[in-house]
Amino acid sequence: VVRDSPADAGIVLSLEHASFVDERGVTRLDDVSLSVRAGEVLGVIGVEGSGQRELLRLLAGRLEPTRGKVVRPARVGFIPEDRLHDALIPSLSLTENLALADAGRLRGLVDWTDVAERTRTMLGAFDVRADHPQLPAGALSGGNQQKFVVARERTVAAEALVAENPTRGLDLRAATRVRSEIRERSDTAPAIVYHSADLDEVLEVADRVVACFQGRVREVPRPTDPTDRTPYARAMTGAD
Repeated sequence: VVRDSPADAGIVLSLEHASFVDERGVTRLDDVSLSVRAGEVLGVIGVEGSGQRELLRLLAGRLEPTRGKVVRPARVGFIPEDRLHDALIPSLSLTENLALADAGRLRGLVDWTDVAERTRTMLGAFDVRADHPQLPAGALSGGNQQKFVVARERTVAAEALVAENPTRGLDLRAATRVRSEIRERSDTAPAIVYHSADLDEVLEVADRVVACFQGRVREVPRPTDPTDRTPYARAMTGAD
């Protein structure tokens, strides 16, 4: 069962005893309960294949649970790790790629002049280096493509954002800018779920951290020593 609005105004995203079984019958998530409040950044860690991919997509609305409940806003921004496969159509213009964010919701004719103007405003606000809104998305550098995806998802879905390896393949400068845009730029305080294969990156941005291991998800308390990575390593390998 999926509801469009959380019962508690403070909680924006939540899973309640949610499980997900894939098309091969493999349980990818097993009885997961968690919540994310407005203004909070929940970090997600785990070795590849531990269930984090399914966790992120359940929260983002890209998958539905086999059992249990998901509570989320009507629109959740999603930054996938593979932007060219899951976030952009390189041959289409930036204006057209922005319009894709409303796919399935638009009715009637598209006001392309308005979409182009919104694209132009967004490019300037998020420092996306593009000459004009009609430029094909594939003509941008990798860093600017990612900044465009971040800008679009933050713009169209202000309540909640799910980010999956958002700095993958970027140089240090671009990665720093992307992290800043995800966490800091907003007139409101969205609920953010942030996953990266880089543990230090997650710890840098997250208020709380959960670890995935064999489909189970549990919170990892912050150690007294902020440089101690042992609790996180143990949680990711199921040692505890």
